[in-house]
Amino acid sequence: MNKLHRQIIGISWLVLGALIFSPLVFKLGSTANAIVIGGVLASLVFIAGGFVLLANLRKFSWVCHPCALLSLFTFPLGTAISLYYLWFFIRSQQMARTSSEKK
Repeated sequence: MNKLHRQIIGISWLVLGALIFSPLVFKLGSTANAIVIGGVLASLVFIAGGFVLLANLRKFSWVCHPCALLSLFTFPLGTAISLYYLWFFIRSQQMARTSSEKK
């Protein structure tokens, strides 16, 4: 079940990152102002977060927290994905704590 949630959130962040990245790259050639560069960096963070979740790279899971915070501001779809990730993260932490207490 955990794998399914990771895949849904990872694919969602990859798509969101690609949707943000695509139009900004075309605008980057004409004028490279701070807003466009910030948008490109934010989209790369989303793509990295999606890749981390899909590849199950637990060592780099810290990348997902900024993704959750950034996607809160992309209402309504990003907010839903962010809340879904927060639910998944809290639930996985509780499951890890429960399994460590049993040992």
